[in-house]
Amino acid sequence: MSRPENMARVLISVWLGACGLVAPLSDTDAEVLFNATVNRDTLTLGDPVLLNLRIRREPGDAVALVQSEDFLAPFEVRRQVPPTVREVPGKGVEETLAFELAVYRLGVIEVPSLVLQVRTAGGDSGLITSEPIPVVVRSVMPAGTSDIRDVKPPVDIEARIPEWFWFAVAALAGLVAAAIWFWRRRRRKPAVELPAPPIHWPDEVRKILRMQLLAKGEYKRYYSLLSEVMRRYLEDRVRVDAMERTTYELVRDLERVPVRKAELSALEGLLSEADLVKFAKLQPQDDVAAKAADGVLDLMRRLDAQHRPGNNETVNAAPAEATV
Repeated sequence: MSRPENMARVLISVWLGACGLVAPLSDTDAEVLFNATVNRDTLTLGDPVLLNLRIRREPGDAVALVQSEDFLAPFEVRRQVPPTVREVPGKGVEETLAFELAVYRLGVIEVPSLVLQVRTAGGDSGLITSEPIPVVVRSVMPAGTSDIRDVKPPVDIEARIPEWFWFAVAALAGLVAAAIWFWRRRRRKPAVELPAPPIHWPDEVRKILRMQLLAKGEYKRYYSLLSEVMRRYLEDRVRVDAMERTTYELVRDLERVPVRKAELSALEGLLSEADLVKFAKLQPQDDVAAKAADGVLDLMRRLDAQHRPGNNETVNAAPAEATV
């Protein structure tokens, strides 16, 4: 069969309400059904009306709604409901679209025709044009009213302050006086601020592991939390500004404090790997990602040993090897 003869057989279905035409798109008797309805055909000026579109097609077919800037004029599109796609056993794939519309004209207003572009799995293509949908738009004014009502004349109100107002003022003044007295009394006894309990940083790393982020595929969050805990640990233990520094700036600052070269190199590798994952430049292997937490724990242990009070260990001494 030649392509012109094949294209001549392409009849595409348009459903409007309970009416429609159904036509095969290929030798397999496949159908593309396009159903356009509204949830109400009578409304008042400015009321929302929902335009529902339902498309049923074969899995290999491709469809697209032809849209322009004013493709539903004179109706205004308030919002578009996210489309849904589901498989219907024995009937192919069903897609649904919906638009919430509003119109600001009176009378019988038509929802304009919609055009659906179709390309079948066999390579045939065509267009579906729906019929316009009439909608009756009525005025919000009561029947028999030809114009808005005139403004009412002013009403005289007796200007007298009620008694309850003075009681409220007196109560408020009493509350203010009591608050001032309480505040002055508290100032005489300053509260003693208790020091914050020390943070056990390895437990913070173990909390991240218990979140099972790697099993969920949340690599970016996993590395972000590890990097944040490591930086907070450095601010607490080494007393450097780590949270607002880039990896390069942080390593440069740590070169001025007693941190051995081995720990400095391990830290730079860990934070650089986290930066690559956070900015979607690296997709780590699961075993490599799992070792990142072990590397953080090992680095904390080595830095704790180095910065323990009374430790006079040389900064640049040859360190034991550790895998991060």
